[in-house]
Amino acid sequence: MKRSIYLRSVVIYIGVVLISLILSFWIMNVFYIDTIRERLQEDITEVGRQTITLYENSNYTDPVEFIANIPTFNYNLIIYDESGKALNPNDNGQWGTSNDQIKKVLNGGVVRVNDRSVSPPSQLNVGLPFQDNESRYALFIRPDLSFEENTIKRVMLTTLLLVLIIGSSIFVILMRYVVRPIQHLTEATKKVAVGDFTVRINSERHDEIGDLSRSFDHMAHDLSHLEEMRQEFVANVSHEIQSPLTSIGGYARVLQDNMLEEVERKKYLSIIQKETERLSKLSENLLKMTTLDADDPIFHLRSYSIDEQLREVIVSLEAMWAEKGIEVEVDLKEVQIEADYDQLSQVWINLLSNSIRYTDSNGVISIQMIDKVEEVIVEVRDTGSGIPEEDQAYVFDRFYKADKARSGNGGSGLGLAIVQRIVHLHQGNILLESKVGIGTTITITLPKLKKREET
Repeated sequence: MKRSIYLRSVVIYIGVVLISLILSFWIMNVFYIDTIRERLQEDITEVGRQTITLYENSNYTDPVEFIANIPTFNYNLIIYDESGKALNPNDNGQWGTSNDQIKKVLNGGVVRVNDRSVSPPSQLNVGLPFQDNESRYALFIRPDLSFEENTIKRVMLTTLLLVLIIGSSIFVILMRYVVRPIQHLTEATKKVAVGDFTVRINSERHDEIGDLSRSFDHMAHDLSHLEEMRQEFVANVSHEIQSPLTSIGGYARVLQDNMLEEVERKKYLSIIQKETERLSKLSENLLKMTTLDADDPIFHLRSYSIDEQLREVIVSLEAMWAEKGIEVEVDLKEVQIEADYDQLSQVWINLLSNSIRYTDSNGVISIQMIDKVEEVIVEVRDTGSGIPEEDQAYVFDRFYKADKARSGNGGSGLGLAIVQRIVHLHQGNILLESKVGIGTTITITLPKLKKREET
């Protein structure tokens, strides 16, 4: 059987109230025993002494007759003679007065019951001695509060029951207010579980449940974005693979024509080769991204001269920039860095390849290095076509291309994504500034020593 928070909360509340009532009764009883009982005994004693004084000053010679004719209000009185016999038996039953107590009073003592177990207060007895015509008597007096006690008990019981009923009713209503957002969260979670990431709670509460609801909305938003990225990733991969495959298939069919001239045949074979290399590069980049996205990517850290690494990359790409007549300006300083050599080589290759690809013939690419105490800054600036401002926030997204015209330049849209991931894994930072028609500047900041994770 399902036990809801709502039902549990109501049961817990009622249980707490009942325990509180029991403890309240106990505390009140202790207070009564320690304070009220003592005060009541003093009042009873005073009433008894006044009664004896009235008898001594009256014309009555028989104490029983005196007791029978005077108003005793809320007190009952019993008189015992020297033999311990009750001269006016009380109709309310046994008082529990012992022979020893009677003898003590007859001998001039005063008896006050101090037994804490005696309850209610109408059971308190006080015994006082008095004498008449050389006869000794013992007057025992106790309050007659049965009516008041019953009335007080009924009032207290009624009040406590009303507190329990009203409090429980209010608590039941308020708990609905508390449980309702949890129910909404449960329903929303079920929708997310089946793939509906558009669900939102939109809670305006400012408590823990409100924080939980907002965290849920944030999670649902992230899952929705992740799902969009997944679908876009699949679509982009499919597109990037389909495009060269279509080209390869088309030119392969053309090559089956025996009447095709040798020059055209070599041209089509060259296109097939380029498309094959494009597929190979795409596969390599996808594998690279998968490796970099691992929870604990493997690093092969070593200390080396980053300026020498940049020079080697520039030389390795000389055929590309020399073919377009691009001038490469270099301002490098001797700087030692601790990093993964192969991964950072990939960074410089991707950045320079992009700059060369999108820089017009006879343009300029400058590489500048700034050496600081704990970090090194590398700026790669080109005089290319630039990137529109509305596209700059997405250039590091996978498969993103700033404009459709660039699609024909052989890029897969993974280069900058790989660069950003490698830089972040080295605990560095990457910034892009670009203006259409002027060029693009990419600034990479890397720590000279890679910070170790604290254990």
